[in-house]
Amino acid sequence: MAVKIIAFGQIAEITGKKFETSSPDTEMLKSWLFQKFPALETKKFLIAVNKRIITDTINLEDNDEVALMPPYSGG
Repeated sequence: MAVKIIAFGQIAEITGKKFETSSPDTEMLKSWLFQKFPALETKKFLIAVNKRIITDTINLEDNDEVALMPPYSGG
């Protein structure tokens, strides 16, 4: 199983813009991210799966696209 990860803004500066993983769900994905990129633990970011922002743990499927986005700001 391959899940595509795309990162934006300050998150991409830490992780790189695009990479893949095989995490089975978003909770395991976050654990993997924090282990691989310890600097992420101090950052706030949103997770979107297939262009939908998620707030709960969901299962990931082969070829899902996960976006890691810093919080929005502006006015």
